[in-house]
Amino acid sequence: MAWNNQGGPWGGGGKSPWGRGTGPVGGGGGGNRPPDFEEMLRRGQDRMKSVLPGGFGSWRGLGLIAAGVVALWSATGFYVVNPGEVGVETVFGVYKGPPVEPGLHWNYPVPIGHVETPDVQQRFRTEIGFRQAATTSTEVQGESLMLTKDENIIKIEAVVLWRIRPEQVQQYLFEIQEPEDSVKKAVESAIREIIGQSEFQAATTADRAKIETQAMTLAQKMLDSYHAGINVEQVSLQDVGAPQEVIDAFLDVQRASNDATSAVNDAQAYRNKVVQGAQGQAVQMVRQAEAYKAEKVANAHGEAQRFLSVYEQYKLDPSLTERRIYLESMQNIFGGMNKVLIDQSAGGNGAIPYLPLDQLLKKGTTSTPGGGSSSLGNSPAVMPQPDANQQSAAPAGASQ
Repeated sequence: MAWNNQGGPWGGGGKSPWGRGTGPVGGGGGGNRPPDFEEMLRRGQDRMKSVLPGGFGSWRGLGLIAAGVVALWSATGFYVVNPGEVGVETVFGVYKGPPVEPGLHWNYPVPIGHVETPDVQQRFRTEIGFRQAATTSTEVQGESLMLTKDENIIKIEAVVLWRIRPEQVQQYLFEIQEPEDSVKKAVESAIREIIGQSEFQAATTADRAKIETQAMTLAQKMLDSYHAGINVEQVSLQDVGAPQEVIDAFLDVQRASNDATSAVNDAQAYRNKVVQGAQGQAVQMVRQAEAYKAEKVANAHGEAQRFLSVYEQYKLDPSLTERRIYLESMQNIFGGMNKVLIDQSAGGNGAIPYLPLDQLLKKGTTSTPGGGSSSLGNSPAVMPQPDANQQSAAPAGASQ
């Protein structure tokens, strides 16, 4: 069935197939008719033949088809690197490098090329000795139980935080398998090595921070030797202590250790007190001896200087010096005596036998009626003369 081509491509005086025209209905007049798809297909084939005279089977047709396929295949090589990621391009499995920054890029499509876009800003978490679920934690004894230097079993649970190194992302992708498992094994091995060189008491108390730092450093060296492209940022010990099966015995040992430490501290304090007291006394005795030595040396120097000064005066006038020395010596001798010597010429006819001169000398100076004082050693006492019939008890010039 074909339309009349008079007056235009649609026939019927330029009317469309949906317009009025000749047909079996309406006596050459009207009625709407559906489009003739066979005619449309024929016309399309005619136009394609004008472009490809030989059809799709010709070389020209095959070339156009191949060019379209290649264009569509090449378009699949475009890819997007999101912020925080880096693109790693490979061609036939070989790393091209360097890593690609975020943005729109193109690489050879599959199967020639391939692109990986790992996230280098994400912080990964690896658990050692336990597994954390939503609200529960399950212990993994094969990882948590370790042996210390003093042959005690210790339970350690740790968390490791790590990232991918952007400049070594190709190592992370191509030189290790199962990166998270590699990190876990490296850190666990480092902790076991350090715990094996530490004592139980120190590992559970004062050395926790030291163990974390050493484990992070040692694990990083291991991963670098494997060319893992991983940076260990933190190793945190979550639980360090005795296993649950021996916790009661451990607490008893802990209490006994604390008591022993307290006793040692008390003994040390007592020792320090006694030693410091003895040291103080020793220092005091030494200083007293040094002071006594200095005093004796100073006195000796003074006596020597005095002797030398006297000697210098003696050389100038020996007789005068001898007289002065004699008088000073006699003054020193008689000044300390408790005897009284009476010169017969100064005492009159005789001495009074009952005069208590020694008692008067002991009393020292006495008050006079006028309010003054007089020394018996400076002025003689006035005593009454004895009777003629009274005999003298002692001759003149005798000492009493």
